[in-house]
Amino acid sequence: MEHQDVPIGALRRLAERWHDPARSGRTICLPKGFDPPGEIALDEELASAIRESGTGAILFWSAEELQAVLPPFPVEAASSHPGWNTDPLHGLLGKQRTTLVMLLRLSGYAVGVFDGERLAQSKVGSRFVKGRHKKGGSSSGRFARRREEQARALMDKASQTLQEQVEAYEGTIDHLLLGGDRLTLLAFEKRCQFLQRLDSIRLPRILNVDHPNLEALKSLPRLMYTSRVIAAGPSADSI
Repeated sequence: MEHQDVPIGALRRLAERWHDPARSGRTICLPKGFDPPGEIALDEELASAIRESGTGAILFWSAEELQAVLPPFPVEAASSHPGWNTDPLHGLLGKQRTTLVMLLRLSGYAVGVFDGERLAQSKVGSRFVKGRHKKGGSSSGRFARRREEQARALMDKASQTLQEQVEAYEGTIDHLLLGGDRLTLLAFEKRCQFLQRLDSIRLPRILNVDHPNLEALKSLPRLMYTSRVIAAGPSADSI
């Protein structure tokens, strides 16, 4: 079994090679929480990956081969098609979406709104947060308190910026993606009550971004639109 993270352009080319509605087998679209039909036997690794996917899966199955695509955005409806029909995959990848992204580390934040793959609006900011103190004693305690104050100030500013961007788009945002440092984001989730109101549009994956800034936002579409492809079978395709 082979796992690959495939950018949108490469996946579209791969889908062109796969497309064969007359081929024996089936194409199955599984929204999050749906299980594949019982006659399609999956090993535990693949079954687990599909169950844990926050966006569902599209399966291209035959007796000899299986290609599973875990897409970057949710599969919206369960369906089954004869042969290998990549039209549903093309439809999912080509759908116009408005995506709100917030990148956060203790060095700063960047919030952007994307119309499809185009960065339509952005705001970035930074605040100095001291590094960790290596000495003990009372000075260490003061240092830790100051560091916590600086981190809270950064998070509060990021929360305010996030809310401003959501309000500017008045209910037209389809998805929310977070990126940056996981521990900082976890602390942000606990502090930012507004973020909890966005649970219905939030996607579970965390974008791996080292420096939250405008350049990071501009380079995000490749990462945002990357799919996980899992191939199984002796004739499994490779990228």
